[in-house]
Amino acid sequence: MDAQKILLVGDPRICPQVAYVMDWKDYEMVDQLTNAKPYRDYKIVVCAFKKQRKQLVKVKDKTLKIYYLNHLCRELDKDYSLTEQITAIKPKTAGKRLLKRVIMSRGISCWLNSWRRHFSFTNYRLLRKLPASLLKTSELMLRVIWSVPTGIVCKGMDWVLRVETDGTVGGCTNAVAPFFGNVLADNFSMDSYRVRIIKLSTLNKSYSLCKLGHCATAIYTDNIPADFKLASPQPAPKELVLALDPSCNLACPSCRKEIYQANHDVYTQHQAIMAKLHQTGCLSKVEILTLAPLGEVFYSDFYREYVSTAHGYKKLFVISNGTLFNRQRWETIKDKYEQIEVMISVDAATAATYRHLRGGNYDNLLANLAMLSNLRQTDQIKFLRIAFVVQRDNYQEMPAFVELGKRLHVDEITFSKLNNWGTFTKREYQQKSMILPNGALARELYDLLQQPLFHDPQIDLRAFTLYLANSAKRYGERNEISGRATDDKKRK
Repeated sequence: MDAQKILLVGDPRICPQVAYVMDWKDYEMVDQLTNAKPYRDYKIVVCAFKKQRKQLVKVKDKTLKIYYLNHLCRELDKDYSLTEQITAIKPKTAGKRLLKRVIMSRGISCWLNSWRRHFSFTNYRLLRKLPASLLKTSELMLRVIWSVPTGIVCKGMDWVLRVETDGTVGGCTNAVAPFFGNVLADNFSMDSYRVRIIKLSTLNKSYSLCKLGHCATAIYTDNIPADFKLASPQPAPKELVLALDPSCNLACPSCRKEIYQANHDVYTQHQAIMAKLHQTGCLSKVEILTLAPLGEVFYSDFYREYVSTAHGYKKLFVISNGTLFNRQRWETIKDKYEQIEVMISVDAATAATYRHLRGGNYDNLLANLAMLSNLRQTDQIKFLRIAFVVQRDNYQEMPAFVELGKRLHVDEITFSKLNNWGTFTKREYQQKSMILPNGALARELYDLLQQPLFHDPQIDLRAFTLYLANSAKRYGERNEISGRATDDKKRK
């Protein structure tokens, strides 16, 4: 719709979201259309389906140009396609209209209930549960605009641009939300309907497309907004997260089953992906380079080359296992960026546990950590963090890990929960994880976290905020742990 004047009719919470998806900057909004005369030159968009006409449109004037969500959904889905074959079957079920959508190549089948007044769209309860890959663009929009705000705070979707191994691009640091598309595709655009809908899921504070159970950056609060207000999006991402190369010198059981290093063909593909990404203009406003949440920076040929050339980025954030981050590696990056921050994943406080969980040389790691600590104390590194993924095999070493961080004078000591990235069976994961099925922490971990040691604001326990609250309710005790979340605004 290219009308200069647009009138949106309907719920004041829904209308701004529809306007954002359709990229309408100038519009007027009313709850109900009761007077046609002032709007004869407008394109009127009723933010509901045609069956709800009597509720929102109180005038009968055939000269009015009235559109409904039905029409918008057709516009959203005109370029919709999946690489998988989709088959629609109408089974013989008395008294019900059902559709069975089968994704043949993945072997996934889902029953989708079709509302009569919403023609072929799914029941809202099912819309919320289905993976985004099964939903049309219009269905994604419906799922998002019908979701209610939460108390979660996270700027990852609007702030970050993340690139995966095959060129897939998303807006989430942890890749727990749907992807925007593939940069190698001819029709890739950061201004598509799909991208705006995915961003909308965080701008409206619903986070309805995120896998919050896997997210380590979302902050849970009790401050659910009473009045709806759609946040303004960032004009362009400020941070580039490269998760291109999984090459790593360690084979941590929680991440992978064997050591991997990319060959020359994969290296060439990574170069092509980054060349295409730079050509699209997506990185015009990026100031922060983050690598590598997937793989080891100083083991990957591609990462080592890319990080040693600043490409105009002002700030570098290195995520590393630390075993290769020695003085020689530091010399290759120290003068390339205005600011450098470092996070080292450790997961242990003793050599035996480190060897069991990561398979690396703990003494070598400690030597590199001492070097990084010295760089931090001389202000050559602006922020130093050590990280610990809590699981059954290491949780008892959490106090010792805090003491290690104190000795190293790090800025932050981060604890996060164990996620299953496909390396564990369901039973193995339940045995290793310290999170109970009801969302509470295992009693022994909850008791451990009550120690005064963990009240220090230097410690980041935000990944456990929700689980601590659930545990306090389960065990009938008041939780004194709030955890510390880094102020992203100050850091960035």
